[in-house]
Amino acid sequence: MIHIFQVPGDIRNYDEKTFIIEGKRTKSLLCSDALRKRPDVLERYFGETDGIELTFFIPESLFSKDMLEILNQKLGEFEYTVIPSLGEYSVGGRKVRYMGSVEAISTAIFLHLLKLRPEKLVIDVSTGFNIYPISMLEAVKRYVTYKKLERVIQGNSGVKAFAAFPPPILRDVDEYPVEIQPVDAKAFFALPNADVDKIAKDKRFGEKIGEIGRRYGKLKKEFRRIFDELKIGLNAIRLNVPLAFYELLEMNEDLERVEREMIDFISEYLEPVRSEKIVERIPIDGVNVANIFYSLALYRSIRNFKNTLHDPELREILDAFSKVYKALGMRVNEYFLQRDTDDILNHSDKLSEGERRILGILKHERLRGSGSEPRNFFAHSGFIEEHTLVWRVGDKVYVSWVEDKKNVFKNWLLNP
Repeated sequence: MIHIFQVPGDIRNYDEKTFIIEGKRTKSLLCSDALRKRPDVLERYFGETDGIELTFFIPESLFSKDMLEILNQKLGEFEYTVIPSLGEYSVGGRKVRYMGSVEAISTAIFLHLLKLRPEKLVIDVSTGFNIYPISMLEAVKRYVTYKKLERVIQGNSGVKAFAAFPPPILRDVDEYPVEIQPVDAKAFFALPNADVDKIAKDKRFGEKIGEIGRRYGKLKKEFRRIFDELKIGLNAIRLNVPLAFYELLEMNEDLERVEREMIDFISEYLEPVRSEKIVERIPIDGVNVANIFYSLALYRSIRNFKNTLHDPELREILDAFSKVYKALGMRVNEYFLQRDTDDILNHSDKLSEGERRILGILKHERLRGSGSEPRNFFAHSGFIEEHTLVWRVGDKVYVSWVEDKKNVFKNWLLNP
């Protein structure tokens, strides 16, 4: 399915125009509808599709049943969602002031994209007061980042996003060439600065903010657990400590449910506070909101990788993590992991079948002081000699940490 999105203005002021898309002329009131009428053109960008759906992000200051009827009469079927407005407008014959922020608009659109999860999308930025198409473009960039982070280890996010740019629509101009450009964003393998307790902050709304936070207290605790596991998993890859995936990480949270509830949680902060002439919203930190969902996306990618692992066998560890390091551009980690696994394997013939030995004793016949434990832990792929067990079954060599040091290593990975 190809999804086309647009923020319409006052549709009553629009005239039918001719949009020239890839050399093909198509008449419509809106560029988005003209795009919908050209599946042959869209398939050049997206490949085969099983349909095209048009969705309008309608500012609340414009939204009415009359508007929906006019859109339906002139354009046919469409989907819509209402987004926050900003500014002062005449609504129903009276002046209404909409107070809030551009971040509320971007966040509302971003949350809608997260619920819909489109893989192929086009945004038409030809209409709508300037803050709305800009906010829509920002929301789509955040969504593209989210989708990339979901598969940052596996590669190929699958999402394809484009923006359609006709020239400014004028009353006395009839034809408009449409330029279609990709919408892209970079996704970095780094811990997002996400704080589930700082989504919204304003002393005037303190009671409402506190009440919403208390109702979602369980969800916030779940997110903190996810974030801690994410930090361990990300640092284990970044700092080359593969055993953490076998010894420390469970990653069994119901991520899909957490995401759904997080969308509901944040949506409550976007609910308007109304009076006769003012519609106001709690100031929201949209960048933090995006980082919360980036964290969940990264968690999903790391969890999916973890689910491909089986036993802490040295050759499996080297093979699996070498692929990850190549995918993430961390070839130096691959070099050190190869060095450290080879070192253990070279001493493994000293082991009897099933015999377990501390690595330092296996290598040196005795334990010897190694100076700073944290430094040596990270310098040797987490295979610290004093606290790593080694055993052999057939031609396979396995490793693990001694039980009473696992919490110590966990803390080192949480705060390296």
